[in-house]
Amino acid sequence: MTATLPARLRTWLVQTFTYDSGTQAADAMADATRWGWLPALSGVAVGADLARAKYAETLSKGSGLSG
Repeated sequence: MTATLPARLRTWLVQTFTYDSGTQAADAMADATRWGWLPALSGVAVGADLARAKYAETLSKGSGLSG
């Protein structure tokens, strides 16, 4: 019994303080693909707003462009 106690304690410690990196990596990849498009979409929205504002400003100045 004395020999199995350290082995059981070691097994418990390893199971308690280690993690399955494969599962965590899969979860992280799922989160990255789920939310990875958000910054790009935000940039497109901001760019579209800036383009509209610049176009309205150009029209109000009467730059002579046809359209």
